[in-house]
Amino acid sequence: MRRWGVTRSTRLRLVLPAIVAALVLSTALPGRGGAGTDGRGVRFLARVSWVAAETMVVATEDGVAVSVDLREVPQDEYQRLASGDRVLVIGVLGRNRIVGTTIRSLGP
Repeated sequence: MRRWGVTRSTRLRLVLPAIVAALVLSTALPGRGGAGTDGRGVRFLARVSWVAAETMVVATEDGVAVSVDLREVPQDEYQRLASGDRVLVIGVLGRNRIVGTTIRSLGP
């Protein structure tokens, strides 16, 4: 079927190299967090400010707010957390956030 003068095989020839390159790069990048991390591990104590979908914001003991990406964290590790709970955050440094790998609840 022709649409705007481009056949299906032409579209496939244009898109396929980009898909292959994306797959190769995504598996070749070091670190558990992927392209948005520098791979350096972090671990710190904090209090939960809020949790929504795949993001959690915590406050460190010295009052710094830190955004934690929860996509790599098993849901059972954070689904029962409430504002004010103490946690141990383990993950890797990202650009403007921490990519969490483990969240351990330390109680209220």
